[in-house]
Amino acid sequence: MARRYPAGPQGLLRSLNGRAVLEAVGRDGPITITDLAGRITLSRPTVAAAIAQLTEQGVVVEVGPVTGRKGPAPALYQVNADCAFAIGVDVGHRQIRAAVVDVTGRERARVRTEQQGHRGRDALIEQILGVCVDLAGQVGLPLDDITQVVMGLPAVVGTDGRSLSYTTGLPDAGRGLGEALSRAVPVPLLLENDVNLAALAERIHGRGTEADDFVLLSLGVGLGLGLVVDGRVRRGATGVAGEAGYLPSDRMIAPTGQRRDLVQDHLGARYISARARELGLPGDGSPRSVFELARGGDPSAAQIVDDTARSLAYVVACVVPLIDPALIVLGGAIGANGDLLLEPVVRHLADFSDFRPPVVVSDLGQDAVLTGTTTKAAELAREAAFAAATTPASTATAEPQPSLP
Repeated sequence: MARRYPAGPQGLLRSLNGRAVLEAVGRDGPITITDLAGRITLSRPTVAAAIAQLTEQGVVVEVGPVTGRKGPAPALYQVNADCAFAIGVDVGHRQIRAAVVDVTGRERARVRTEQQGHRGRDALIEQILGVCVDLAGQVGLPLDDITQVVMGLPAVVGTDGRSLSYTTGLPDAGRGLGEALSRAVPVPLLLENDVNLAALAERIHGRGTEADDFVLLSLGVGLGLGLVVDGRVRRGATGVAGEAGYLPSDRMIAPTGQRRDLVQDHLGARYISARARELGLPGDGSPRSVFELARGGDPSAAQIVDDTARSLAYVVACVVPLIDPALIVLGGAIGANGDLLLEPVVRHLADFSDFRPPVVVSDLGQDAVLTGTTTKAAELAREAAFAAATTPASTATAEPQPSLP
């Protein structure tokens, strides 16, 4: 006797069909109903019904007829870019960069301002909130109607998504900042380490698009690593994966019972400025000034650059045998000076290690972290909009915020 199975609820079936059609439109649009039916395992009438529902929901729009075909011109459909908006915020040590993007990831407006964290935690939160309100207004929305905000911070973000540690450049060492931001921002908020977001940007838009395993060395005020393994950014058990500045330095051997210097004691903006003062370099002693002097042939500046390259090579030598990356990407405000750093990093790496992964320089520039925030924010906004449009109201439930891919 044939075994009978009960049919699934029609609402759930329509939801599954609608999601399949919506994903295909998002991937292949603009596209016709007939072409959609040829690419997914659904009949044309089923696809047409789903398109009608999705158009009514406002997540799909008709964008005109196909041209160049014989017979009546069928309509083309694509995802409605305005069905959801998201904001990405890069809270840097000196500046805040932020942008609002639509559900397709296209940037619609951008803001840059000096970071006011020196005035205290509340002032910084007020500033960030003001930036978000401004960006929402530039796409004609109140902040409450923004679907998602993703914020990159120079800090380790704990597993609770709110507690911050190992902070630099944030008021009160970041204490209570994550929780206060979550209370102040009236929409879903994802906090993440800035270098992890830069690594995500490299994976999706930069030098790591063809590499499932690579390491981003981001050097600016401090040093951070973005670790991408099997195509995913790795945060570690508590979020501190990539805090390479806490590696023991190669510059000293400490006596028993005394901790060695750390890599961060001999690397980064503060160290470069201190060395510039020691060597009596002209200018303001900033890394930018030092690297410009090195380009002009100043031997003391060139010594600082080579010293920086040596420390970077040491970090690479420590990491490569553990992860076996296909690629090392240099980034950050200092690390992106590839014309001066690339050759000496490779040269010093030969002194430290038998492993020789390719070393390249990021081409994302100062926008690396912001690109990561907007990429993640658009992805989450897209998922929220798609879920809202295709989930039966009786089964809709709140989902936890996902982490980086």
